[in-house]
Amino acid sequence: MMKIHSLSALLLAALLAGCGSDDDGATAPAPEPTPPKSPYLTLDIQPQAKFEGQFVVYLGRYADPLKDWLQSDQARDLSGDGRIDERDAHLDGVYNPPQTAIVVDAKEMDRVLRTNPDGLGAGSARPDIFVDGNYSSFDALRYLAYTRQDLKLEQVQPPALTGRDTFEFVLSWDRNGDGVFDEQDNDVYANFMGHDWHTRVKYDGGELIKLNGTLDGLGPQGEAHYERLDQIWVQPGMTLRFQPFSPEMTERRRWVQDREMARLAQNGGKVVLPQLNIMKPGEPQPMVIANLEVTAHNMRPDIFQPGVITKMDIFLSAADAGLDVAFNYWPSLSTGAKVEHFALFRVDGIASEVGRGWATVYGDMAVHGDFSRASVCDFASPATGGMDLVVDPEHCRLDWNSNFGGNVMHMMADTWVMNQPVQFTMILVKDHYKLWGMEEYSGKARVERDFSEAEDGSDIMTLQAFDLPESGSGPLLTETHFGWGIADCTECHNEQKQPLGHGGHSWPVNSADGFDATQPYYCATCHGNNGAPKGHGETARCFWCHAGDSTTPSHHGEASTRRLYQGDAIKSNDKIYNDPNELNALPRDSDGNYQPYEQVWSSVNSDWDMSRVFPDPYSCMTCHPN
Repeated sequence: MMKIHSLSALLLAALLAGCGSDDDGATAPAPEPTPPKSPYLTLDIQPQAKFEGQFVVYLGRYADPLKDWLQSDQARDLSGDGRIDERDAHLDGVYNPPQTAIVVDAKEMDRVLRTNPDGLGAGSARPDIFVDGNYSSFDALRYLAYTRQDLKLEQVQPPALTGRDTFEFVLSWDRNGDGVFDEQDNDVYANFMGHDWHTRVKYDGGELIKLNGTLDGLGPQGEAHYERLDQIWVQPGMTLRFQPFSPEMTERRRWVQDREMARLAQNGGKVVLPQLNIMKPGEPQPMVIANLEVTAHNMRPDIFQPGVITKMDIFLSAADAGLDVAFNYWPSLSTGAKVEHFALFRVDGIASEVGRGWATVYGDMAVHGDFSRASVCDFASPATGGMDLVVDPEHCRLDWNSNFGGNVMHMMADTWVMNQPVQFTMILVKDHYKLWGMEEYSGKARVERDFSEAEDGSDIMTLQAFDLPESGSGPLLTETHFGWGIADCTECHNEQKQPLGHGGHSWPVNSADGFDATQPYYCATCHGNNGAPKGHGETARCFWCHAGDSTTPSHHGEASTRRLYQGDAIKSNDKIYNDPNELNALPRDSDGNYQPYEQVWSSVNSDWDMSRVFPDPYSCMTCHPN
């Protein structure tokens, strides 16, 4: 296997704003020398995470009447559409109640914890993991316990004493608000002197509300897990729920962590992953890398101390051993979600294609089936670990009956700490085009699209990405071009300007493919891409990343604009956003109640529309070739 090759960065250069003469003789200044890009990345990005803004916290177990109804004998198809979901529960009068959120100001939390108010550390309680100014979910709990009268954190044991490299504690919550900590605060589990408190997590999805399902998504509660509370990085914009779990959940979590500590000790303190399985499409058997020593590559020095190992390091260590691996970077997305993480993009020559890409699973083989909407929590069998543990069926339903959790979580690899080795990692290519109802425009082949408003077949055009002319052929633009770096040729070359090029009237139009407007990427077939930087391997839906709050490209005509889709303008009302045919795509509000999309801000290139002048991804892939 070959090492990955360095790809050209896709960071847009500063664009010239003025229009002048073609022969004004101006030259662009020489670029500043830049350090070499990481061989693991398709983009020359060095994130600078800052603990600022806000995040949301909820206290206590969420009752979730919708889940109760869906798993009861009352659940039935009241709408007659052939399926049972939250809409049927609503017809039966069942809704999830609104939650009371605690909004935490990051700067205030930082100010308070820097005073070491509880004796557990000035700043983070895990300075061995987090660099100054970054915090864990345990630190968030410390802050709440110090600043709120209804929380009390006691009997705190440090990682060195627990034997699991994590803090353990007892927590009391005055759930009924009577000013007294006692057994009256308990509900299903112990809120008073509770030994079983942990957290659920959920990350910011912006306008995306299709994963808020109680049983088939993340749920309003968030994802339950077996991770160490003091090693989960708090990212502004995320949601944490601190709650008591069942004693069985605590025992299962500690069992998993004990096994990780045993693997670490067995290898003399080295993090050795017993098995990395790579499931390639069309292959009957996985590619297996056994006993991979995982070392720290320090890809997030803005968050973690040198030497801290993350899940991302699994793949980078495999790359060091010869596997072709590349990561892309996800910035703020068009949905409004602030991601700012590295994402696994290419493995052994197979690259993600937006709606089809690499999915990851990490953990212990024995717990792989713990979380599902029909889990029965049989942990005594040899395949599930052979534990001497019998789980109360109601505890199983409340804690484990959800599609996501445990080994399968929506946590990005570059900030998922793994200082102790999991038993296995599996990656496989998953296709989400059908699941999310997306039309697949990959840019790799010629396709036809109906641009008519009524979608009645009256305005069909051919979409294709073009090859750029070779150097030395044709009237290629150079740095002397007065508009060097400006993507939209029509800003200067149009019928309202002094005639420039083509006589000011005979602008080349791709009429052969059915278009009737001047398209800069079609101009590029003769004149080159006018200094546009190369692409970074993506092949579709460029607007997902390049139509966000801070990532919308300038000088790209209508592709640089956003519009409000509402009512009939949400063309995908019967597809991607409001389609109940795929339960995971059913839109729900933050409490899990059915809520159809009514309006969405998005790019002119979107899941409802496509620019005729800068069609995504065809214009992108022409001027920014991969």
